[in-house]
Amino acid sequence: MKRRIWHRLHDRSWSEVGKLLSRAAKIPEPAGTDTSSISASMPWARIADAYAGGNLTSHHYRRTNAVRDIVETVGAEEGRFYARRIREWGARWLTDPRIEGIDAWGDPIRWPGFLLGTPRAFSPTTLRYLATALWLEKSGYLTSGANINEIGVGFGGLAAMNALVSDASTTLVDLPQVERAALRMLDENQLTGCAHSAVESDGATLDLVISNYAFTELNAKIQEDYFHKYLKRATRGVIVSNSSVFAKSIQGRSDEQLVTWFRSEGLDARLDSSNEILSPGDHLNGVTLIHW
Repeated sequence: MKRRIWHRLHDRSWSEVGKLLSRAAKIPEPAGTDTSSISASMPWARIADAYAGGNLTSHHYRRTNAVRDIVETVGAEEGRFYARRIREWGARWLTDPRIEGIDAWGDPIRWPGFLLGTPRAFSPTTLRYLATALWLEKSGYLTSGANINEIGVGFGGLAAMNALVSDASTTLVDLPQVERAALRMLDENQLTGCAHSAVESDGATLDLVISNYAFTELNAKIQEDYFHKYLKRATRGVIVSNSSVFAKSIQGRSDEQLVTWFRSEGLDARLDSSNEILSPGDHLNGVTLIHW
């Protein structure tokens, strides 16, 4: 799929502005190397640890390179795509003050509303989280008060959106410091109690397990552990898979291997490469949806 010149110029502008406005963060060097996931040994894990431990505030947190390289990754054209979806599925959320508060948290680099198609400037990554939460609700994956397991939680943005849109409660599954950082973010946004760490999981049946990219950025051993701890307990599941990018380097599984494995374990897993929540960038990079 070829990209239009306007789309490329738009994203190039976003990239250049990002270089000017992003910040370096003073964070400690890692004590060792963890190869269980793509992000484990990166500055993202260290800045999350510093924030979770109270050694950093949220000021400019989302515009640091450490966060932008792993979490705050959605570009301008992708932001336009998610804004269109939000206008279709729940435009009122674009002017909800609670959404504005989450978008403002961490001082992300935001893009003008007239370029995104939104009433005001937004972080494109915020729009992705909001669009995903609305899609989960409209597609029947979530009902009010559902229990979610989220594998790979970023700064906690999707857990926040699911709490607002669906009154959902999320079990956060990630590196321990990332879980703690997300809980602190939720607390700072008056969403205390809408999520808890994986170490507090009670083993009950889950309404939904979801992972945006993270599950397919794990090695095969961790994938097996997570499957038995979380995926097999979930009534429904959604994995946005980038295995075509990372499976070989991280020694994970391909989409076909994942679906075959899940089905052999009794999950009615299906592979979807054209779902409405997949963005143009997803299509360009071979990203798919595995769901049951």
